[in-house]
Amino acid sequence: MNTSTPSPGVAPTGRWLLYGANGYTGSLIAEEAVQRGLSPIVAGRRADSILALAERLGCEHRVFSLDHAQEIDTALDGVSLVLHCAGPFADTADAMIAACLRTGTQYMDIDGEIPVLEAIFARHEEARECGITLLPGCGYDVVPTDCLALMLKEQLPDAVELRIAMGGKASLSPGTLKVTIETIPGGGSIRENGEVKRVPHAWRIRSVRFDDRQRCTITIPWGDIVTAWHSTGIPNISVSGAVPWPTAIAMRLARGLLSTLLGVNRIRRSVQGFVSRTVRGPDAHARRNNTMHLRGDVWNASGEHRCLFMHTPEGYACTVETALAILPRLLRGDLPPGAWTPAQVLGSGFATTIPGISVLPCDGV
Repeated sequence: MNTSTPSPGVAPTGRWLLYGANGYTGSLIAEEAVQRGLSPIVAGRRADSILALAERLGCEHRVFSLDHAQEIDTALDGVSLVLHCAGPFADTADAMIAACLRTGTQYMDIDGEIPVLEAIFARHEEARECGITLLPGCGYDVVPTDCLALMLKEQLPDAVELRIAMGGKASLSPGTLKVTIETIPGGGSIRENGEVKRVPHAWRIRSVRFDDRQRCTITIPWGDIVTAWHSTGIPNISVSGAVPWPTAIAMRLARGLLSTLLGVNRIRRSVQGFVSRTVRGPDAHARRNNTMHLRGDVWNASGEHRCLFMHTPEGYACTVETALAILPRLLRGDLPPGAWTPAQVLGSGFATTIPGISVLPCDGV
């Protein structure tokens, strides 16, 4: 595993393709990449929006769907790395990863979907044999929390339980909200005794003390259920997000009805279509000014406890920063072949190299 510090003086080599560049998060990454001179090939399946983005940013572009293997392979000709931003990843990641394995193209994404992450890590040996790196979770989900989990493991090496809680002013992009809707019929997830376990939505409601104030939280199926397990080996993991108390109660009361309704394909697609038409995601002011508050706790079998707080930028702003910080290292070939979590190959301290991310002691809270 490579845990060396970044080498900012060494320029990345090779061409890279940003798939899903016309989406909310993809376009933010594309715009910032151009500002930093990183020259992406912007790509996606919708010719009109990809061409408009390419013209606005002065980038090369490629238009292709993920329905046909040969079409993807052709589109990856001359490309050293793919940054995959087109969700829901349950529908798109497998085809893109398969193409990267066939063509020897490095792969990274901003995915946080639990089944997709499990499938990617199951391809570790295949990626090693092909000599490429598969690096999912390169955004807000899961770079900060993955590094936080490993920091806590380093403080308490025999930890057997990890809890991560997140709070702050947050709003969702259309893509993230559509993924959330897609996963609602399947319920929530925790890790128990080393195995992923399905639980109902809002399975556990807790009051959690963050560094700034107390917040109500509910368990959520965040990517760390998979990634923190690979990074730390801690067998019991849960992740929670802050919501107002009335929302938590309403979600618990309505979870059965929601799961039933959204389990009907026609209804789910209709709701997702409404989201596409009406949701815009956080604006520039929110991305610049909002701060996320994280808390991580670990316990060992004897009841010893360690805790850390973390601040990060707003989630989408954080994703832009983390993805573009990782990308040059993967382009330079700094990271080993195989399927890894960000903390495994970049080290627990990587998060604090990102502008706006800081770690604070809990001071006995």
